[in-house]
Amino acid sequence: MRTALPALRCYLPPLLVHLLIGVPAALAVFCTRWYIAYGHCGYDDLGRRDLDGCTYDQIENNGFALIALILIGSLVLLLLLLFDVLRPLHAGRPLKPRLLTLPAVLIPYAVYVTNGG
Repeated sequence: MRTALPALRCYLPPLLVHLLIGVPAALAVFCTRWYIAYGHCGYDDLGRRDLDGCTYDQIENNGFALIALILIGSLVLLLLLLFDVLRPLHAGRPLKPRLLTLPAVLIPYAVYVTNGG
C-alpha cells in the first residue's frame, strides 16, 4: 500500500480541482438542457399546441438562459485550459494526471441526475 500512495498523490489534486470545476460545468449543462427544451419559444408560439405549450416565463427567460450558457461555458473552458494545459506546460509538468482525471468534471452533474434531478 505504501508504494501506491505516492502514485495516487499526483492524481488527487487534479481530481479535486476537476470536481470543483464540475460545479459550474453542471450549471452549463442545466442551461443547455433548458435552452434545448424551451429556447425555441417566441411570442408567436404561445397558442401553438405543437410546441409544448410555450409560456411567458419560458419566453422571458430565453435570453437569460442563453447568456448564462455562454458565460458559464466560457468560464469552464477557460478554467480547464488554464489548469489542464497552460499551467502544466509552463511548469514543465506532465499532462497525464490532469487528463486522466478530466472526466471528474461531470461527477457533480451525474450525482444530481442520479438523485432524481
